[in-house]
Amino acid sequence: TAKGLQSYTGPWHMHTLPRPLLRFALKGSWPKVQSRWARMAASSQLEELLLAEWVDHRHFEEIDSTQSFIEREHESFNQEKLTAISADYQSAGRGTQDRSWHAAKAQSIIVSFFFRFPARCDNDFVNSNAPNVTKVLAVAAVDTLHWATDQKFGIKWPNDIVCSGCKVGGILARAVPFNGRLEGIIVGIGINVNTSKEELDRISRPVWPAGSLLTLWQRPFDVATLRQKLMGTFAVELKRFFAGGFAIFRERVNELEVLMGTKVWFRAHEADEFEGVFEGIQDDGLILLRLTNE
Repeated sequence: TAKGLQSYTGPWHMHTLPRPLLRFALKGSWPKVQSRWARMAASSQLEELLLAEWVDHRHFEEIDSTQSFIEREHESFNQEKLTAISADYQSAGRGTQDRSWHAAKAQSIIVSFFFRFPARCDNDFVNSNAPNVTKVLAVAAVDTLHWATDQKFGIKWPNDIVCSGCKVGGILARAVPFNGRLEGIIVGIGINVNTSKEELDRISRPVWPAGSLLTLWQRPFDVATLRQKLMGTFAVELKRFFAGGFAIFRERVNELEVLMGTKVWFRAHEADEFEGVFEGIQDDGLILLRLTNE
């Protein structure tokens, strides 16, 4: 591993609206529609601004691993920007717990990000919020996929994106210490977009089988468009994260958590397993588990 890394103007007629806006317009009265549309437009404009001025995106047709590339090269990046490294194909893609990540060429979103917490964030804020970056990226991913499909996606603690009982994406992160704190973050995500059933069948997941947007909706999606939307959405959410920490995301994360209210097994250490009911995530990012023997 690389040195210093730690794992851890007027009204529109309805028939003139594009389909997504038509669905949106039908949900409320015209003043409410105007208000919602204004918020959507402002968010879109902010995404475009951040993509142009803050995000440094570098795309490769093939790479060993987007995570490994950042581990090797992050010191050469502009430390004031959000760097995004994406690829069509990884020859040595990585998942959690040293698992490999398999993805057919140009059929998935494969992108890793590097950023440093701003100097204005104090040490306690940085060290307590660094472990929660994965949840911020998960929220951005769910919002991006909802934007693309108008369907409901969820988050499965600690790092999976799921839909209809299938895992469609996963997140991996590690910290890079600077200035005596967990200031640098490498966080990557893989999302199965146009992955075929044949490819997915090669992935052994007995509980939450692998799925893709293609297998769930029976139509292909534009990977580059989705990747661009994800980067813009994550950039916006990251700016909010720097200002308010994970606490401002907690309610949203708990709304999306598919394990909420279910019985789970939790392993604290190799020999310590607990059975309990998953009751969500606290402001500090730690989970709440109600033990069944209480």
